[in-house]
Amino acid sequence: MRVTPLLCLLLLACAPRLVEGTYLIEPGQQLLLSVGEHLKAERKAEDLLTFVEVVEDSRCPRDVQCIQAGQAVVRIRVLRDGVLTEENVIVDGQAIATDRGPLELSSLEPYPDTSGGAPEPYRLSLRLGE
Repeated sequence: MRVTPLLCLLLLACAPRLVEGTYLIEPGQQLLLSVGEHLKAERKAEDLLTFVEVVEDSRCPRDVQCIQAGQAVVRIRVLRDGVLTEENVIVDGQAIATDRGPLELSSLEPYPDTSGGAPEPYRLSLRLGE
């Protein structure tokens, strides 16, 4: 799924922003985070997740035929069992455990292509399980 700027704005508009770069997420909600932004499950709670950086993006560009699909790996800070840990995670739709339930790392946008032009900043699509 290609995330257009309008869809990005709509997704961000649905999530209450507490302070610049920090969003409140509720079960079942999908949200896009940019590098350095944070998720909270409650206003006064610690950060549930922080998108630290993209470690690897070896995904095959849309307009190229590749032998391997490649992968996107991001570094996140996640609150698990009351402890904030930092780890590298492959973005493949799998859910990771958090203090508020499973958090699915759905996709990393933009998807690579060979059209050239200035690259857009990365956005990580997340969904908190219900």
